[in-house]
Amino acid sequence: MHTVDNMDSINVADLGYLTNKLRDIASKVLPKNRYGIMTQQSIVDRLGSQERAEKECREATCLADLGRKISADYISQGRIGRFSGRLTIEVELYRVRGSTLIGAVTGDSKDLDGLLAVLESKAPKLFEDMAGGSSDVPEKPVPPPPVPPPVPLEPEPVPDSAFVLPVALAAKKECENKFNINELVFKIQSGFINQLKDCSAALAKNIALSKSPFGKKTELKEPKAFMMECTVDGIKQKLSSGIDEYIKPIKSFVQIVLDEASGSNGELDVAKLSKSISDMNIGELLDGIRKLAGEDECMVDEPYEPPVALEGKEEGEGSEEKKGKRRWSLGLRGGLNVSHLYAIYDNGYYRSGSYESTPGFQLGLVFDWAFSDRFHIQSGLMYIQKGAEVNHDTETFHNIEIPLLLSLKFSALRINAGPYFSLCDNGREGGHGSHSANGDGYSIGNGDFDFGISGGFGFDIGMFYIGVFYDYGFIDSYSYELIDNNRIYNSLLKTYNRTLGFNFGVNL
Repeated sequence: MHTVDNMDSINVADLGYLTNKLRDIASKVLPKNRYGIMTQQSIVDRLGSQERAEKECREATCLADLGRKISADYISQGRIGRFSGRLTIEVELYRVRGSTLIGAVTGDSKDLDGLLAVLESKAPKLFEDMAGGSSDVPEKPVPPPPVPPPVPLEPEPVPDSAFVLPVALAAKKECENKFNINELVFKIQSGFINQLKDCSAALAKNIALSKSPFGKKTELKEPKAFMMECTVDGIKQKLSSGIDEYIKPIKSFVQIVLDEASGSNGELDVAKLSKSISDMNIGELLDGIRKLAGEDECMVDEPYEPPVALEGKEEGEGSEEKKGKRRWSLGLRGGLNVSHLYAIYDNGYYRSGSYESTPGFQLGLVFDWAFSDRFHIQSGLMYIQKGAEVNHDTETFHNIEIPLLLSLKFSALRINAGPYFSLCDNGREGGHGSHSANGDGYSIGNGDFDFGISGGFGFDIGMFYIGVFYDYGFIDSYSYELIDNNRIYNSLLKTYNRTLGFNFGVNL
């Protein structure tokens, strides 16, 4: 990364020269067949702009985090400081994965020439440690012990039709293992898109939890770094060990997807990420993998049949692919609610309105069927208490309710809406009661069946669920009727259930 001076006393050209000197030292020490050094322009491209690159370099509190943003394996940066009137320089080298400090170089001088001398004397050892102690300077060869001359053998006659291998093939690369390009392509093709979607869903859930009052307040990883690490680690688990060079084109492809889903400021837009994943052409990645395999002596091109376990393994036998195709699930729900009755008076003498609310609770079982990742149907069987306070008396209805809801799932968020059907009982024998005074009185009746619509939303937090709902009843559930000498004159009112509930649950 570009060398920085927090006191801005050294001009940009001199800082750039010190950076180029570090790159030059690294390129001479590190084996070229194992390491590639990113240019300043490639770093700018990955961070989005020159201004953002300069800001990130200056304000980075952890070099490893900055390395993850540009998809680097190792990262190094020099910083200029002041001590007792002298210039100081510190160069740190980190392994990005694990945020491991490999080493550091420090020194001081009265001028820039002295700082340059510090780099030339100390930086090579820093990069040698990164490469495992190797350098391009070969050790002095030790002469082998004398070998007795071989006993001459009579050469075997070579038939005229025999094919003599070229001498070049004798030096062909020896491979400890052979890999099949068709197997590799199948594993990437079958797992890459799902891995990206899973990581995207996990990222959205983490962000939603961090913003909700129920989420644990922990520091989130930078979204691009999280997506890169999550996707690459997931793909590595599916591939055979020993083919790490094929991870590099996967990283580059993921970076392209993340860049397409980023805003003008270079930050990842989670809302755009899902569309970028849906629109990406994985064929370009597979073509790059095949091209790379064509130059790999350890990669063969042989027919490959996927294992039977991946295609025919039954649910519950440990197949992750089958688990991903499971379309139904059960859940337990319970919670508290408040309900009231909305009254409509027939004779116009009284004004329509709501009775006082009364508390209750609900408990039951939920059945969820997923037609796709987004569209679900939810039903179940719930016991729920509803009612109201009527004439200073609490009326409680005991309901067995069956909802039939359309559930739209956006990562961790669910939005539910649909009808419900309910059998209810207010505890009176026959479902009604009566009162009379001086020959006149009223009769109280309520329906044994309720129907309405229900709507609400909630969050799936791992295996747990928390949500809110509102039931709007359409069926007259409680009524008054005037009685005079056993004659029913007219109906005074009809009432309808209204319930607001909060529920918690476990997804099984």
